Amino acid sequence: MNFYHIGVIGPHRGKQQKAGYYSLLIATLLITINTISVINMNPNQLVSTFILIASICWLTVLAKIIFDFRMLGAFVAPLSMIILLAQFLFVAPHGPANSEGPSALMYAHIITSVLGEAFAIIACVLAVFYLMQQRALKNKNLDRLQAAQVPISKLTTALMATLWIGFILLTSGLIMGAVYSQFFMIGDRESLMGKIIWAFAVWVWYLATLVGKNLMNLPAKKLAWMTIAGFGLLALGLFGTTNWSSLVG
Repeated sequence: MNFYHIGVIGPHRGKQQKAGYYSLLIATLLITINTISVINMNPNQLVSTFILIASICWLTVLAKIIFDFRMLGAFVAPLSMIILLAQFLFVAPHGPANSEGPSALMYAHIITSVLGEAFAIIACVLAVFYLMQQRALKNKNLDRLQAAQVPISKLTTALMATLWIGFILLTSGLIMGAVYSQFFMIGDRESLMGKIIWAFAVWVWYLATLVGKNLMNLPAKKLAWMTIAGFGLLALGLFGTTNWSSLVG
């Protein structure tokens, strides 16, 4: 569902919008099925959240069918993701699991999160190279431009690609971490709240960066600076190797 806004601006806009719409439709059907199952299970803390998400998703689909209003889904998809993750990470009551969850889920969470951070680091390097070339172009520094092996247009393309791949991996890692902490974690989730808040903040920042580029046509220079700021946010948490829970609680 979160890929709906990819096709708002791009050379293959029509095909991307169609793929994004069908992805949103499939996600809406799945969230509706999940909402029905949640109601049957009657966990009161989750019912309202799933009903809210299902409702706004169906309203978005109807707006596309009736009024051909395409932009709404580009905002609804990431907003629904934020609500759902916030519910699992911060709001939904957590009781220690009776038995430890599947180790494969934890390993997958770690691997995807680390790979996402790796792509974010590469994106930061590309952003620095872009700013250097952009500055050389502005100052007409021909020696630096001739020494550059990669054209500035390719740097922009590579930056967007690494941002998207990194964001997809970070999203996958965050979802798996949320599922594990909610249903399989033994012990008090509050002990990890500092790291959870940091991970959620990093994810929201990269989401804002991509939404800004795809919806608001953010200039490449600002995109590069936002990418560098995202790297700074990653470094602030020592790339997930530390826990700030003592400061939170």
